[in-house]
Amino acid sequence: MKKRLQGLIAGALIGTTITGGAAIAANTTTLYDVVANGIKIVVDGKKLNPTDANGNRVEPMIYNGTTYLPVRAVADALGKAVYWDGPEYTVYLGDMDGKLEFPTKYITDLKNISGDDYHILSGDALVDNYGNRYSDGIQIQYSGSEIEYLLNMKYSRFKATLYMREGTVSGTKYIKIIADGKTIYTSPELDKTSRPVNIDIDITGCNDFKIQFFTSYSSGTTTLGNAGFYQ
Repeated sequence: MKKRLQGLIAGALIGTTITGGAAIAANTTTLYDVVANGIKIVVDGKKLNPTDANGNRVEPMIYNGTTYLPVRAVADALGKAVYWDGPEYTVYLGDMDGKLEFPTKYITDLKNISGDDYHILSGDALVDNYGNRYSDGIQIQYSGSEIEYLLNMKYSRFKATLYMREGTVSGTKYIKIIADGKTIYTSPELDKTSRPVNIDIDITGCNDFKIQFFTSYSSGTTTLGNAGFYQ
């Protein structure tokens, strides 16, 4: 017996049609009347039990005669990488040649377990000494401080830009990145004349991820722009 569901779906409704293979996304809040009927998914003769990124069961649905499937579950079954570009409301499946412009998770969206505080930047603090502006940024104040995250091996790359804030007149800074107890990246040392340093490192299979910040004076600030993790 068919079970009818009526719910408020906010944000993006993302699905893949069985007939056309296309994905849809709607950045609206709309009331949908959909049908859930215990729809089964079989891939190469094997039944698929679709779950979301957190392992929770997700239900395929029928809307206006078209069946929609959860993109991540289908991509995983086919051995394809799936990327959700939130700011652009775009789903990527498979190889996308490094074209993803926004991280899967900004660093500010993950829980810092180090105990050291950092500040989320805004306004003029997001401008470097060459006049480049960043859409997102963090700052940590004391030399030797660190931030630490548990990634659960979900991400393949970390990208960020280390920069000197506009108006910096003294001091030097650099960072180290440590994954699972091993140093995997050490930045060059920046001073007031240094150009921003773009960071792009492989973190495939990493769980414990730390960034350590160093400055030439104990209360100096270190700034990262557009820092995030990519699947």
